[in-house]
Amino acid sequence: MTEYWMVIKLEPKMRRKIREELRKMYMILAGESWLMEKKGLKYIPAIINSAYAYGEKEVEEAKKNQYVSELMSKVDVVIKKYPDNIRIDRKTYGPGLKFFWPVEVLEMEEVKKELEILLTRELFSKDNPEDRKIAEEYIRRTGVSYQEEHLTPEQRIAYRIDFVNGFMKEWGKFLKRIYEIYKQHNIKMWLHIEGV
Repeated sequence: MTEYWMVIKLEPKMRRKIREELRKMYMILAGESWLMEKKGLKYIPAIINSAYAYGEKEVEEAKKNQYVSELMSKVDVVIKKYPDNIRIDRKTYGPGLKFFWPVEVLEMEEVKKELEILLTRELFSKDNPEDRKIAEEYIRRTGVSYQEEHLTPEQRIAYRIDFVNGFMKEWGKFLKRIYEIYKQHNIKMWLHIEGV
């Protein structure tokens, strides 16, 4: 099965212990950025979506997003050719262009606010009819999971809302931990997405 992970690209000169800890850190990409956008988050989904872009056409398209553009004006984003285990550049049949977001992007006030939301709030409520519709749409997009097979449609929606809330919190913890390591050790690192 194809998976995409948000991972950390490390600076070459980094202590071994830190390097080993960071290599173990990743966040599975499960199409959650659209769920974040549905709840009003803009900057973290923009980082995720642009980091997923691969190849010249997708990178250029991602740059047009107003939130990507705004963040790019504040931090030094690296865009370079880089191999991916799954995708290739259709023009060159080799490595394609990708975004590498410096971890400093997590210091931007707009991103900090959204990170705090991910860490402290339940974004979706079982009692909110709109949230239930979003959960239904998510089930349609991804299919019924093994854990949901025996549940009624209403129970599936409730289960999926719990799952999504937990997953959003995991995104917050992942980004927060990376930022803490960055601040503690003052090291250069970049967020990007790769296929595994």
